[in-house]
Amino acid sequence: MPVFNDYQVEPDHLSLAIDRILASRVFERTHRLSELLRYLMEHTRKGDLQALKEAVIGQKLFGRPCDYNAADDNIVRSNIRQLRLKIEEYYKTEGAGDPWRLSIPKGAYTLILAESAVPKLPARDAKRLPFSFKALFVAIPALAVVLALVVHKPAPSRVQTLLALLAPAPGQHVLVVGPDAAVQLYRRLTKRSVSLESYIKGTYVRPNELDQALPGLGSKANELFESPAIEAFVLNLIPGFAQIIPPNSLSAPAPGSLSVKNFTRDHAVLISGPLGNPWVQLFDSDLTFQIESEADGAHSYITNHSPARSERRFYSNFADSSGATVCYARLAYLPGSPGTKVILAGGPHKASTQAAALFLTRPDLFETLRRALGKENDGSFPWFEAVIEARALDNEPWTFRIVASRLIPSPRPAVLQ
Repeated sequence: MPVFNDYQVEPDHLSLAIDRILASRVFERTHRLSELLRYLMEHTRKGDLQALKEAVIGQKLFGRPCDYNAADDNIVRSNIRQLRLKIEEYYKTEGAGDPWRLSIPKGAYTLILAESAVPKLPARDAKRLPFSFKALFVAIPALAVVLALVVHKPAPSRVQTLLALLAPAPGQHVLVVGPDAAVQLYRRLTKRSVSLESYIKGTYVRPNELDQALPGLGSKANELFESPAIEAFVLNLIPGFAQIIPPNSLSAPAPGSLSVKNFTRDHAVLISGPLGNPWVQLFDSDLTFQIESEADGAHSYITNHSPARSERRFYSNFADSSGATVCYARLAYLPGSPGTKVILAGGPHKASTQAAALFLTRPDLFETLRRALGKENDGSFPWFEAVIEARALDNEPWTFRIVASRLIPSPRPAVLQ
C-alpha cells in the first residue's frame, strides 16, 4: 500500500487523490498518461509488484511483445517521466491546496501518497459544506461567459439546433447548470444518492458517513470535501452555447447557489443526470428514460421503463473491439413553470454527458432528431425525451444515433414554489 505519514493508506484514499488529478485541466487530453496512472493505481492498491515491472507495463499498456527488451526500448520510462512532470504541474496549479501529494519515486513504479505541507483550512459547519466553494463555481463560469462575449458572435437565427429552442424573451436568461462537484464527491465516498430536498436544505452531508468512508482520516475528511476538482468540460461548453444563445442572456451559476425560484423565470439547460446534478430531479420524475445506478453506486446506466419493439431495457456504456467507448445519454425537452422551458442533457458517465451537451449545438443532429420524432416538416417542435448513442475516443464523441425516443403530448410542468 502507499504510505501516508506513518501509517498505510486505505485504497479509497489513493483512488480519490487520483480522481482529483485526472479531473483536472492539466490532464485533459492526456489519454495515454491517464491510462498509465490508472494502471499504476490499480496495481499499487493490490500490492501487485509483478505487474509494476517495466517489461510488464510495456506489454500491458504499450503493446510491446512479451520478449521485448526494456533496456533498448524506453517507452515506459519516457511516459513515466512525462507523467511525473504532469503530476508536478498539477500540484503547482489546481492541486496546490490538496491535502495529499502523489508521487512516483525514480527507479520504481509504485505510487506513494504523502501528507501535504499546505496549511490546513479552518473547519466548517457540516451543513454548509455543499456551498463552501460557491465563489469558485461562480467566478470561473462568469469568466467563461465574459470570454464568450468578446470572442464569439451568436449564430444567425436561421440555424436550427436543440439549444436554440430556449431562445430567451427580453429580460430572460438561459441558465446552464452543471453537476455539483460536492455531490459527486460525497456520493463517491458514501455510495448514497442525494435527494433534491436534502440538497436544497444543505443537510445531505453526514459527517459520520464520511468517517466510515475514510476511516482514520479524522478531520481531513472535511478538508478533502471542501476542495473537490471542478469538471472543466462544463465550463468549456459556454463559448459554443454563446454562438446560439445571445451571450448576455447566458448565465452559468454555481448549482449550490440556486433556489427553485431561479427556475420560475428563466429557461434552463441542466447538464448531467440526477445523480450528479440534483436539480434534474425537479423535472425528470415522469420520464420513461431514467438515469439510475446500482444500490452501491458502482454502476450507472439508463433504464427504459417501457421498452418498445427493438428497444432495450437498459443502456450501459461499454468499449467496443476498436477501443472506442460506446456511451448512452438522455435528452429531454420539457416545460418548466409558465413561460419557461428546460432541456435535460446528461448520462450516467462523463463521456455520455459530453455527448449530450454536444448534441445540443449541432444543426445536423437536430434534423436527425426531427426525423426520429416524425416532425421534419413541422414548424413547431414537440416536448420529447430520447436516448442517444455516441461513439467516443478519449471522451470525445464523434458519431451519434438515436436509439429510443418518445413524444410527450402533455407533460406535467414542474411544481415550482
